[in-house]
Amino acid sequence: MPSDRPDPQEFLEMAQRMLRGLFDQPRGGDDARDDPWARATQERRREPSPEERRENLTFALATRAVEALEDLALNVAAIRQRLERTAVPEPQPEDEAGRD
Repeated sequence: MPSDRPDPQEFLEMAQRMLRGLFDQPRGGDDARDDPWARATQERRREPSPEERRENLTFALATRAVEALEDLALNVAAIRQRLERTAVPEPQPEDEAGRD
């Protein structure tokens, strides 16, 4: 059954050609002014507003908190597995088992 999806090999070849074209271009004088990437990297970025900084910090802290909780959950799971492997069931005394 034919597929409408592009061939991954063709996609990789096209991406390689594009990258070669990007990096093989000579850089110099007037070309840098016409290149949007060069203009974007040369321009100074404005300082974020206090609200943007607060949002960025909140996002960074929330991300780190989630990562810490994931680490904690993995550690607890590892400890639980280790305890289950090493735990030896305690033998029940015969006189207590027979009294029920």
